[in-house]
Amino acid sequence: MTEATNGSPERPDRMSLGKWLRGMHRSLMAGITVAVWGLAIAGAWHLHQRAATTGTITGFADDQPVRIAHREPGVVRVVHVSLYEAVAGGQMLVSMDDRQERIQLAAVEKDVERLRTEIAAAEARLSADNARAQADVDDLERRFAVDRERARIDYLSRLVGDARDRIDLRGKTIDLEITTDVRDKNAATWRELNDIQTEVGSLQAAIAMNVDVLDRLQDAYQEADRRWDRYRTHADVVTAYDPILTPLRLAIDVRSNDLDEIVRRIDTHILRAPIDGQVTAMLAHAGDYVQAGAMLATVSPVTTNRVTAFLPEQLALSTHVGALVTVYRLASAERPQRAFPGTIVSLSATISEAPRRHRRIPSYPVWGRGLTISLTDDAQLVPGEAVTLSLRDPS
Repeated sequence: MTEATNGSPERPDRMSLGKWLRGMHRSLMAGITVAVWGLAIAGAWHLHQRAATTGTITGFADDQPVRIAHREPGVVRVVHVSLYEAVAGGQMLVSMDDRQERIQLAAVEKDVERLRTEIAAAEARLSADNARAQADVDDLERRFAVDRERARIDYLSRLVGDARDRIDLRGKTIDLEITTDVRDKNAATWRELNDIQTEVGSLQAAIAMNVDVLDRLQDAYQEADRRWDRYRTHADVVTAYDPILTPLRLAIDVRSNDLDEIVRRIDTHILRAPIDGQVTAMLAHAGDYVQAGAMLATVSPVTTNRVTAFLPEQLALSTHVGALVTVYRLASAERPQRAFPGTIVSLSATISEAPRRHRRIPSYPVWGRGLTISLTDDAQLVPGEAVTLSLRDPS
């Protein structure tokens, strides 16, 4: 009992004091932690409120990748690029299987070639037929022309002969008058007078016959002339090409359109890079069967001159599309800080909750309006890098 009386009563007091000190230490550390977090939150909220009311916000260079998908189900035939490979706009990324289209293409090409051969043969046949028909027409026209000229020559020859007979008759009539007068004076014989009278009668009979013959020859010449002129005017016996060739040409046009459509469809099976950039995702492999609309690859730009930001609710009504903005690129070891003029090209019509990336405190929700800014062409930003935006006109 003496040992208990001398030493034991002090030991519980020391243990209680230690526990109390340790509890106080824990409480103090917890209070300090809470105070630090409270100050941090209050400071962040103060900075957020101040930034929201001064027109300076944070934005990010547009890093939206372009997703490549095929609109039809099919089999991947060839993958032309690899992951993280740099590509140029229009470069082939993936080729889908196009065997069915190529079979159709070969069939249509043969059909078009057959139609073209038929057109060439029809043109050659029509040309030969028209040449023969034209030769027959030309020959008959020449015959009509010869008949016309012959009738004209006969008429003119007879007309000349009639004129000669009339001249001879006039002369013989004078000779007859002279001979008759001489005979009355017994200076000429009856024989001489008789011969002259016979010649005069013969010429008169010939002239009378010439009148009838000339009428017939003139009618014959006029008829030959009319026949020749009528035949020459209506001698178009050439067969028209259009009624025969037009159906074939229309058929070629239809098949050519089919050919263009198949070629276009084959081209749609080749997926190309829509922009200059880098392949940031490659989900397709040769031999894979993919569904319609399934993403096969992703191409991200390596530089951009567009910036996306989120306008806080306090500034929701302070700007508009077309407003000027100054974008400040942060300085780095490779490049100095620089300001770029920009223009707001799009602005959301409604106020909505900001994505986490656009919040100064990720866990603290913020509402506002999203906007997109277009910078000058020389503002080549790295997609995703943070920039500072001043909504005030730099002037």
